[in-house]
Amino acid sequence: MTIAIIGGGLSGTLTAIHLLKDATAGTTVYLIEPDRYRMNRGVAYSSQLPFQPLNVPASAMSLFPDQPLDFYTWLTARAPHYSRQISLPVQATDFIPRTIFGDYLKARLQEAEAGAATGVSLVRVYEEALSVSRHGRGFVVRCSNQCTLSARKVVLALGNFPPAHFPIPNKSFYKSHRYIASPWSAKGLSGLQTHEPLLLIGSSLTMVDLVGSLQAQGHQGKVYVVSRHGLLPQPFDVGTRPYPKPVIPAAAHWSALSLLRFVREEIRQAEAAGYTWRGVLDALRDDLPTLWQSLPLKEKKAFLRHVRPYWEVHRHRMPAASAALLQQLQAEGRLEVIAATVVDMHETGNGARVTIRRRHHLEAEEVEVSRVINCTGPQSNYTQVAAPLVQQLLADGLIQPDTLRLGLKTAADGRLIDAEGMPVRGLFTLGPPRKSMLYESTALREIRQQAKALAHRLLRQGKASLKIVKAS
Repeated sequence: MTIAIIGGGLSGTLTAIHLLKDATAGTTVYLIEPDRYRMNRGVAYSSQLPFQPLNVPASAMSLFPDQPLDFYTWLTARAPHYSRQISLPVQATDFIPRTIFGDYLKARLQEAEAGAATGVSLVRVYEEALSVSRHGRGFVVRCSNQCTLSARKVVLALGNFPPAHFPIPNKSFYKSHRYIASPWSAKGLSGLQTHEPLLLIGSSLTMVDLVGSLQAQGHQGKVYVVSRHGLLPQPFDVGTRPYPKPVIPAAAHWSALSLLRFVREEIRQAEAAGYTWRGVLDALRDDLPTLWQSLPLKEKKAFLRHVRPYWEVHRHRMPAASAALLQQLQAEGRLEVIAATVVDMHETGNGARVTIRRRHHLEAEEVEVSRVINCTGPQSNYTQVAAPLVQQLLADGLIQPDTLRLGLKTAADGRLIDAEGMPVRGLFTLGPPRKSMLYESTALREIRQQAKALAHRLLRQGKASLKIVKAS
């Protein structure tokens, strides 16, 4: 059996690891990734920015659910090698640089490859997948440089796409060198003068990393952060006590308001008993897919419109050290977080002039900066993704964006839903594209569970097919 995995980041690499560990003779896994440096790292763990810590401590970053301390154990054995990047001795509560986690991911794949059964192989394909077409009972993957692969099963491990352009009248600004469309690119901060002011659009964890990177390279200029609500991620607390799994009332399954009220009341009771809101949200994490799927479409829209901004900053937290840095910069007047919308942007002789309108204000104002970086979050509306593969799959009806434009429509087992509303036999996805169905589908904890289950399903289907062939 041949399985093609398109995308060499966390989702694709972890799926390949499980396939190599569990497959028997006669299995070939293609791992397709055009960027050699991003192979086994993806966007998240290949950044060249000087400040890129993980958002959760080392003790919670294992690739394997049944081995919760695997990353910490691996790191402890190799800590001297990273003495310039981390403090020694390394602690389980430390927030480790992302590039080190990328080394760990790559190392575990190499080990799985070396320990694979006879007749099980991994083939790395350093090409861009341009199309996936049905062919007989399988697929043909056409890559750049005239490369074509035949595969019985295909996994779209697409990860995150760069943010969408912010809607402004002067769209020509997007062609300016003053505008950085992808916050994950090292060139976003290269060539920046020490005292040049910047504007970051979006106040997510990506923004936090960029501000930290600016400070790490000695930047002294003013940094403006503009987002609609002006909310910052809450700090992670490594001392959070585990909270007992709460009993979720039926009303929380069909109303966004009832769900919000339940969470607030649970937090009130938890705090009265000596727990924190963090413990409550963590205890609810495994129930989130069921809660999301049970909400009617109207209630999902209400959640996204009214609750989502507040949920995101509490659910996806930043290291306490990052929070302290932001607080210090704000106190010094070097960082200003503004709740506002961007009205327009224009290039000037010395930089960029950005027109913003503060929240609850009628009059607009202008901010003069040298550079604008888009930190609004990954593009999840697949109708707007420019990647040739996505465009081809949409045109051929093999994938279908979800109604809320959070990702792609999938079946419960990760099979993609085609334009006719039917699961596509042999075509799967995991990670960010499944956000539309699971809502929480972008963090390691969710992806490692999906990868393990998907690999098991792919191999089980392969065995079933072989039995049918033999019987006939």
